[in-house]
Amino acid sequence: MIGRKNLWITIVLGVCMPFLAKAQDTLHLTLQQAISLGLQHSKQLKISRARLQEAVLQYEQAKDAMLPSAKISYGVSEAFIPTKQLVFGRDTLHLPGTSRLYLGTLSIQEPIFAGNQLRYARQSAEILKKIAALDTADLRNQITYAVIQTYGDLLKILGNQKVVAQNIDDIQQRLIETRHFEEQGLATQNDVLRFELQLSDAQLSALQLENNRKIVNYNLNILLGLPDTTEIAPDTFAAALPVEPMETYLQMALQQRKDLQAFQYRLQLNDLQIKKEKDSRLPTLGVGVSGYYINPNNDFFPPKNTYLAPVTVGLTLGWNISSLYTAPHRIAEAQVQRTETALQQSILTDQIKEDIHQQYRNYQLAMERIKVLEVALAQAEENDRMMESKYRNQLASTTDRIDAETLLFKARVDLQLARVDAVLAYYQLLAATGTLSQ
Repeated sequence: MIGRKNLWITIVLGVCMPFLAKAQDTLHLTLQQAISLGLQHSKQLKISRARLQEAVLQYEQAKDAMLPSAKISYGVSEAFIPTKQLVFGRDTLHLPGTSRLYLGTLSIQEPIFAGNQLRYARQSAEILKKIAALDTADLRNQITYAVIQTYGDLLKILGNQKVVAQNIDDIQQRLIETRHFEEQGLATQNDVLRFELQLSDAQLSALQLENNRKIVNYNLNILLGLPDTTEIAPDTFAAALPVEPMETYLQMALQQRKDLQAFQYRLQLNDLQIKKEKDSRLPTLGVGVSGYYINPNNDFFPPKNTYLAPVTVGLTLGWNISSLYTAPHRIAEAQVQRTETALQQSILTDQIKEDIHQQYRNYQLAMERIKVLEVALAQAEENDRMMESKYRNQLASTTDRIDAETLLFKARVDLQLARVDAVLAYYQLLAATGTLSQ
């Protein structure tokens, strides 16, 4: 008995394990959880953060360039002297066959004035760091909406699947009734075929929806960094919220859009480049301290007073005279670049205004469509109820009955899509203002 019981347990587990594994792969996600996963696993956002870190390091390097530079060196040279004697009149100088020289230097240089180039480099690096931070924030806004859009697409497909499944159940019920009527001589075979064709069309729609669901589910898995086999069960969207006047969103966008704010810093960067090119015509001045260790003896540590250790302090003044006639063209180029940046900023401002106006109108249209479609659904339900009653009493044809069910099915689908589209339009409006990820 125990062996047979274990056998049955093994069989049951073997049958149930695939379903249990599938259930474990199903992940219930709220919209906020999906957004958090999308931001956490976005490769684009990781690249943007790396660029931000790179900008921070460039800023630190610019500050390092303002520190004094120090250099130390030490060398040993061996001289081989073929001539053993040098004769100066009556005097003879006897020379050794070889001579060794130890020479060490330590120098510290500090620029006092370098045409403000170091200051401009530090300021440029600081501005680039701010631009990189704004680019990262703008990318977060884009990724957030991409998650919301894909999440909403999956919701729409699942909603349509429920409507189609309900429609298939209704058609199957009508088909059973019609076959029963056929047996009683109250319906023809052609009536049965009409419902069978309608059922086939509904089943094909279900197959297409399931295929679309798998595609969107896979794309959402990639977007959220989930395993490819994860079946995502999204939560329903919250009801669409009433909006403020369009002018409110326009002002919000002009103040909050990170890509627009970045242009302010790019203009500052252009201004710095112009100043940098102008100041490149100025002379440079620096101060330096150098110490030397000169030892002409053969011993590494010679006795006292047999080596030299002079220390020098000096100023260095330099002037690249050619910059007087080469800098004007570079200055003109920098000024043209600033003009281009200002025009790009103006173009983006116009695009933001157009985008806000379009998304605001789209949201209003979506809300109006919901109202109209709710009325249409009520009308379709009443029409379907009346036509079903007439059909049961042989007062309506099969065509009329199918048409009523088709209208009801379409009204349900249209309303389901409109409700999700309204929420997506609201989020699209927020994305256009640049505040979606805040």
